[in-house]
Amino acid sequence: MDASALRACLNDAWRAPELHCPLPIHGTGHVCVPSDAEDLAELERVVADVVDGAGLPVRAWVVRGRVPDGPPVGGEGGLPIGEEGGLLELRGWALAEHWVGYGVTATADGPRRVVILARRAFTRPPGVGWVALLREATGWTEPDRCGVDWAATEAALGTALPGDYKNIVDAFGAGSFDEYLDLLVPGALGTDLVSWGQNMERYADLYQPHPVHPAPGGVLIWGTSEQELTFHWLTGPADPDDWPVLVQYLDGEWQRFDCGTGEFVLRLLTDRTPPFAFPPSAGPFPHWFASWELPER
Repeated sequence: MDASALRACLNDAWRAPELHCPLPIHGTGHVCVPSDAEDLAELERVVADVVDGAGLPVRAWVVRGRVPDGPPVGGEGGLPIGEEGGLLELRGWALAEHWVGYGVTATADGPRRVVILARRAFTRPPGVGWVALLREATGWTEPDRCGVDWAATEAALGTALPGDYKNIVDAFGAGSFDEYLDLLVPGALGTDLVSWGQNMERYADLYQPHPVHPAPGGVLIWGTSEQELTFHWLTGPADPDDWPVLVQYLDGEWQRFDCGTGEFVLRLLTDRTPPFAFPPSAGPFPHWFASWELPER
């Protein structure tokens, strides 16, 4: 199967409401696409090209029929491991709410190379923050930036800020998620949260029918997009961690999301169901964070 045919298969599976594997004894929750690649190296090149995974770290989930670190699929994806019909090798990437992998499965006719798309559910275990899930979703492994004087920032804006937003900035710094959502970060050149927030009153007409911060219940911007979207908090007397997110579109329409910043960013990247379904969630490709502070590798 060439790259274009594989891309079509994965796109069809990506959009399917349910995944059912046609291979014997495999279960639901995933699809195996047989490949005629000569070896795993060739198969990796083809799959990486299809899902834009070239240059991203490849995870090894099954090695010689054994599970080194606990695969993200396995029982949950209906994939038997290291037994008749089971996986002998599996490597791949985390892509939004799916895992995309390539490897070798045992069949009655001998080992067979396959490409696998499996469901991946984002759950938030107790004690695990949204930043940890965003790190996982984007493959971000850099140490926390922690360069913002939050007390000075909040004093300049005249309000406390949501804790998950501050955690995201501390972990990622200035930059863009999928080059779609650009964070406003205190002190960042051209995307300084404080200067953008303080200038909103000058352009109050653009934010109608909402007042702008620091008016009671005013909107406060925290992100932008080259897709002509802007991302705001609806401030209020409540705890900033309870502020909902408001998105303003190019035509001036507003949409409200009753969740915090961390959950919103994660779901913007991965959730294809309304009211989310933003472009980054639309296809089988990796998510990433493009830092404006760190050099490209």
